[in-house]
Amino acid sequence: MKRIFRNILLAVTLTFSAASCSLREDPYGFISERNFYETPQDARSALVYAYSILSDIEYYSRHYIIATEVPGEALTIKPDAGADQHELDRFEQQSNNQIITDMWRYAYIGINRCNSVIANVKDIPGLGEEEEKSILAEAKFLRALHYFNLVRFFGDVVLRTEQVSSKDDTAKGLSPMSEAYELIEQDLLEAEADLRAERSFGRTNQVAVQALLSKVYLHMASSADTGVPGYEWAGNAAALYQKAAEYASKVVFEQSVYEFEYDIQESWNVANRFSAKELIMVSATSRDGQVEGEYSKLPIMFTPYADGAKDLILPNGMMIRGGGFEHFFIEDAYFKAFETADKRKSEMIVDTVVIPAEGDDEEDRIMKYPGDLQSPFPTKFLDPEQSGAQTTCDTPILRFTDIMLVYAEAVGPTADAYRLVNMIRTRAGLADLKPGLGVAEFRNELIRERGWELAFEGHRLFDLRRTHNVEAVLEGEYGKTVTRGAYYYDIPQIEVDTNPEIN
Repeated sequence: MKRIFRNILLAVTLTFSAASCSLREDPYGFISERNFYETPQDARSALVYAYSILSDIEYYSRHYIIATEVPGEALTIKPDAGADQHELDRFEQQSNNQIITDMWRYAYIGINRCNSVIANVKDIPGLGEEEEKSILAEAKFLRALHYFNLVRFFGDVVLRTEQVSSKDDTAKGLSPMSEAYELIEQDLLEAEADLRAERSFGRTNQVAVQALLSKVYLHMASSADTGVPGYEWAGNAAALYQKAAEYASKVVFEQSVYEFEYDIQESWNVANRFSAKELIMVSATSRDGQVEGEYSKLPIMFTPYADGAKDLILPNGMMIRGGGFEHFFIEDAYFKAFETADKRKSEMIVDTVVIPAEGDDEEDRIMKYPGDLQSPFPTKFLDPEQSGAQTTCDTPILRFTDIMLVYAEAVGPTADAYRLVNMIRTRAGLADLKPGLGVAEFRNELIRERGWELAFEGHRLFDLRRTHNVEAVLEGEYGKTVTRGAYYYDIPQIEVDTNPEIN
């Protein structure tokens, strides 16, 4: 897929000029449609260009994971990591924090590309009506995804539905979060109507739209239900829970393209990535890409340096070649909080590695945590065929198990909800969830379950925010200090400086 992206992008480079270069001066990735959008291939290339932002280093291939996981209880970073990352870890982030700035900037670059497609892919000679509808629907899905990220990070945002092609177009004030959600909902409902359910790896389909809609409604419902500041407009939480359940039900019960994977490790098997049962939508990369963003270094960010060893053998026999950066550390308190029998710890997190002997007179060396291995690390993103520092790593955006938990949380402690949660717990080697829980108790247990099941995938910050649990969990249970930005980050300084409509 990334090779296809690269070949198509080469053909449009002169038209879509260097959106990823010098973005301090160009926060929207200015593009021009002049002499473009004339053929069906132009339309397809523009859509590919819209997708390609997802795998950039500053978005889903690295910085998104830092922005969503490091503030939580599961991950910290190495001592000599950038100050911006340590600010996030301590909830002391400033308005010029580069990681947070990237969450704003790259979402808007993506939005601008989508707006270009939506405005121009109409009535192109030779482009059939069905394909035109599909291209427009995919662009609307992507635009909704970017805006959903923005409101979850920042709250009120600048609402842009037209292409920004010059700095003269950038002056626009913040819109209420409610208006952003209205656009997200509208885009997704229109996309659902014009897409099919067939799988297309690395691209959206009708099921992905329904999955995202379920998450959007759940975020509004739980935020309104728990009194998250800024969601007073959301209104009837019960009605929103019902909508979340409706769309999650379409994914969990009413389609056959994706399903629950009973093997806890199989969803992360790079060799079977194109047919993985649970991966509804991913940001895809390939180890044979030419530049980072086409390939990923995210797995190496988790892998230990291990005294500079070139190769590591994991307890399951997997060989990791090329060594690691040891950038992310799993927090000790989080690691110890797993139930003893939980396979999400024993099989999905590694605390022992073997460094194979390099000569006949040497012996294999075992490194353990705690001890000479500084931190345990997850196996979710590993690529056993990595080439040097280049890996194939599909950052999950929408996963079937996530939507199972969305459904269960939305409907509360029904028989179906318990069955779904217990399927996940059984896969993890755990006993069934305690029966007879009340609605609030049940939903609280599901937030805990999401913390174990979806760890390191980019959900935790948003789950704690939407359930008004940032302080209760991070300070109350894990002893972190939340200084600022608990529920919303400040609008990045670059936007304030370049947009005169924002005070």
